[in-house]
Amino acid sequence: MLKNNKRDFVKPTYQRMFWLFMVGSIAGVIIEGVWYYFVHDRWETHVVSIWGPFCIIYGLGAVAFYIGNYYLRERSIIIRYLAFAALGDAVELLCGLVLKYGLHMKAWTYSHYPYNFMGLICLKMTIIWGFVGIAFQFLIPPSDRMLDLMEGKYWRYSCIALTVFMAVNFALTAVCLIRWKQRHFGSENGGRFMQWIDRNYNDEFMDKRFIEWWFID
Repeated sequence: MLKNNKRDFVKPTYQRMFWLFMVGSIAGVIIEGVWYYFVHDRWETHVVSIWGPFCIIYGLGAVAFYIGNYYLRERSIIIRYLAFAALGDAVELLCGLVLKYGLHMKAWTYSHYPYNFMGLICLKMTIIWGFVGIAFQFLIPPSDRMLDLMEGKYWRYSCIALTVFMAVNFALTAVCLIRWKQRHFGSENGGRFMQWIDRNYNDEFMDKRFIEWWFID
């Protein structure tokens, strides 16, 4: 079992956490796609961006669990478990509230599970998030070895370039989601840029891209 001391962890830096975010975002999409294929006999990519195979929830989760394990490494396993359970709930609840009240949409629901809150979080997932956070400490040594290889000048330049790309990617994604909502509820287009959005990222594209999302009418 891993010991909770400083030798087991490398202090998080932006560059290391950025690469962890990217790997987590892509790996989560692939793992979920494989799971969905074996369970439902078809492949689905549950991405959360207009460009690329990225799901920011998985990426943020990987970063959050790494940082959580780093700063809570001296705490008891009970404290860490409760912290990770609360962290998982907080991320799900925040994302769910943004979707519900910002876009009038949902991407998941736990309404059929007992002890749920607004269908966005539930006791079952709270328990699971705690175990996932604890288990993540076993991924930290191989993650650190991978991140150690992603150091140096060229990796630093790549980090800067991809940071700009992802910022544009998520900014455009936000605009496309807002415009998708406007079209759904009958709002008129708002100029040439929105007309370009309507041509290139229409309802059919958005339905296929964000396959699990639906509007709350």
